Amino acid sequence: MFGRTVQSSLIGRWSTCISRFPSTSIRGVQTAGCIIIGDEVLNSKITDTNSRYFAKFCYDRGIDLKKVSVVGDDSQDIVETVLEFSSKYDFIVSSGGIGPTHDDITYESIAAAFSLPLELDHLALEKFGQIRSDKFMDSLDEHQREAHLKMFRLPTHKDRVKSYYIDGKWVPIVTIDEKFFILPGIPKLFKELLDKGIAPQIEPRMSQNLKNLTFFVKTKMSESKLAPTLSALQHQAQEQGSKIKLGSYPHMGKGVNTVSITGKANEAHHLRKLVDSIVTSLEGTEISREEEEILSES
Repeated sequence: MFGRTVQSSLIGRWSTCISRFPSTSIRGVQTAGCIIIGDEVLNSKITDTNSRYFAKFCYDRGIDLKKVSVVGDDSQDIVETVLEFSSKYDFIVSSGGIGPTHDDITYESIAAAFSLPLELDHLALEKFGQIRSDKFMDSLDEHQREAHLKMFRLPTHKDRVKSYYIDGKWVPIVTIDEKFFILPGIPKLFKELLDKGIAPQIEPRMSQNLKNLTFFVKTKMSESKLAPTLSALQHQAQEQGSKIKLGSYPHMGKGVNTVSITGKANEAHHLRKLVDSIVTSLEGTEISREEEEILSES
C-alpha cells in the first residue's frame, strides 16, 4: 500500500532531491515510536517485519523505542495515534498506507492530524517518470491516472514539511516538524529509506554515550528459582538511579533460560559487574548475542 486524495487548498511546497539529510537540526533524539498502518496486518494477511527492523535500528543507535502501534485503515484511528506519538516521542516513523487504492489513507490522515493541506508533488512525479518511464502514465485512462496521482499528493508546508529522496528511488521520505517520517510499507523499500535516508539525519542528533549495551547469561535454573534474584538486582539498580534493565527468556524444551542485562554505554562498568554477579548467582555462563538468538529462533 502506498495515499488517498483529499480535496484541499494548495499552498507552498518544499521538495529537495538529495540522498542525504542535512545534519543541522538541534533537536535531540532519545525516544522513538513506530506506527504500522494497514488492515492487512490486523487481519493476518501479511506479517509485519518493519517494526522489528525499526526496533533494531533504534537499539543500535541508542534510541529508546517506547511504543509500536498497529492501526487499521481508519482515518480517525490514524489521526489519534499520530497525535499521541508526536506529543510523546522525539522520533516517529509510520509504515504503510501510501498507495493508489481507496484504503491508502496515510498521507491524508497524517496531514489532517497536523492540520496541513495536501499538494501534488511534481518532483516526485517527475522522478517516477524518470525511473519507471513516462510511457506508464500514457497507458492509464482518466480514472486510473487519478488513482495513480494519489501517491504524489503529500502533506505540505513551506516550513514544517520537507520531502527527500535517495538515489534511484522516486518514493519520497516525507518529514514533518523534523520528527515524524512517513515511509512505505514494502519491507525492502522501508529498510532502504530508513538506512540511507533517515539515518544520516538522526545520527548527528544523538549523544555518543547513549549507545546501548546488552549482555546475556545462560542458566539451567528455572525462571521461578531465578526470579527473586533478578527482582532484587533490578530493584537495587533502580534505587541507585540506574536505567539498567534485566530480562528473562525461557527456551522451552532446551533446559535453559537466558537473562539479558541492558544499559547505556555510560554505565558499562556497572553492567560488567552486574553480569559477573548474575553468572555467579545463577550458576550460569555468559553467551554472545548470536548464541542467544540461536536459542530463541531454534
